[in-house]
Amino acid sequence: MTLPRYGRLTACLLALVLVVLAWSGIAPKDRPTWWLEVAPVFLGIAVLFAIRRRFRVTPLLQTCIALHMIVLAVGGHYTYAKMPLGDWFRETFQLGRNHHDRLGHFAQGFVPALIAREVVISLDIITKRGWIAFFAFLRGDDGQCRL
Repeated sequence: MTLPRYGRLTACLLALVLVVLAWSGIAPKDRPTWWLEVAPVFLGIAVLFAIRRRFRVTPLLQTCIALHMIVLAVGGHYTYAKMPLGDWFRETFQLGRNHHDRLGHFAQGFVPALIAREVVISLDIITKRGWIAFFAFLRGDDGQCRL
């Protein structure tokens, strides 16, 4: 089986992430915090590069991963509590705090869930013995869902 080649979208997303990553590393508010925030970006790029020939990442997932990496890089540059866009939202909508960290936490749950979904679908894990009961409810004759 030959996997399709990655195209222009992949190159553009990688370039965008690398530009934002480079920008975020220039005089961040706190260098140790920056390293902690962007370490997953470096790791993610390395993993995606390593699996690129064996596992096809869909354009939707590529975009979500890139956006997550950008959120991490921007959060690392400013720290989440001092993000200027978050401050603007706080002042404009009269919020009690800068909620940029909520965006980061949402991405930290949503994007890995999408990755898990892609892996489960691509590797046909659901069709393998024992996994159907784990992932799905079986519908009875009365229409009720049960394990």
